[in-house]
Amino acid sequence: MLPASFNSQLIEALLDWLWRCWVSLGVSGHGSRARVDRVIDPEALLLASTLWARYDPRLFDEMLDWLCLHSSLIHLQRLRNLHQSGLGDTAVLSAIAAVMDEHSQQPKWKALIRPRSGDKALEPLFLNLEGEATAWGPTEPIFASQGFHRGRLELRQMSQPPAPTAAPNLWLKLRCLFGTSARAEIVLQLLTGGPATAGEIARRSGFTARSILVTLREMALSGHVYEPPRPRRSRPQRGQPAPARTRGPSLAYSLRPEEWSFLRTWDEPAGFPALQPPGPLLLLCQQVLACLGGEKPDTAPMVKSMHLREASTPALQAIHRQGLSGEYGLPPELPGGTLVTTLASRLPQAIAQL
Repeated sequence: MLPASFNSQLIEALLDWLWRCWVSLGVSGHGSRARVDRVIDPEALLLASTLWARYDPRLFDEMLDWLCLHSSLIHLQRLRNLHQSGLGDTAVLSAIAAVMDEHSQQPKWKALIRPRSGDKALEPLFLNLEGEATAWGPTEPIFASQGFHRGRLELRQMSQPPAPTAAPNLWLKLRCLFGTSARAEIVLQLLTGGPATAGEIARRSGFTARSILVTLREMALSGHVYEPPRPRRSRPQRGQPAPARTRGPSLAYSLRPEEWSFLRTWDEPAGFPALQPPGPLLLLCQQVLACLGGEKPDTAPMVKSMHLREASTPALQAIHRQGLSGEYGLPPELPGGTLVTTLASRLPQAIAQL
């Protein structure tokens, strides 16, 4: 099976990635920042924080401090869509939303608050790397109302807005410019991924295909988003049967990056950073750690391996559909005992590459 230190190694790698991303977005802290050639995915980052920021109380509270000041930049519909895929902790997300409802000027977060069920004892919010509770001090009422015990929350208001001169902040930079709207998502997708259809943009952004298509057609009228000519429909000849109705070809919209060069306010990279959503890889980490944490000590190694394969296969296949299996070194199908050895060696390394 996986080495005994695997859980702590993976969580430490995830914490390092969380810190790098949040500091790049403006959280108060020192140390390394996010990769300059990758765009930070704010919704995936928040959902990952509901799982692993619990292992670092300072990171958790600095994240809350940033959200209270800049929560308008979070796209809640996309957050819900990602969460429905299984990523994140619903109870912790509800507690975060309760803090936002109390301390920010964004009433939209109220929709994410879930009522506490039953009269269960409070669960400790913060954990050490071994999964043991690290609660202290008087209970914070907001978190107690959501079923968690933690010390008093003190928001220092030392967070900064996301720096527009940093390439990893491009997603939020566009939201600052266009609003948390379909227009920002469209420009991001076309700048970082090249031509795309309305359906492709919708699947990656969290909007409906119809709303994306309507916005694309409006933006095409500006002359800066390009729509290819629509194919001409052939009309049936008089006296001839009408041709069978078929689904027409999808139109790939595009833009010219040089026309948007004013957005490049950084030294590196030379062009625009790549958009590589980390959701499937983070979901794989979540499923693997949950599977290992749910096993009884006396479970046979073969049974543990079988459970691990069942838990990890959907996320491995999602990574493969993204075309990232080779980069992460995580193929969608791993025979025999190679699943365990591959996860042990590659998963922490893949997180470190984000």
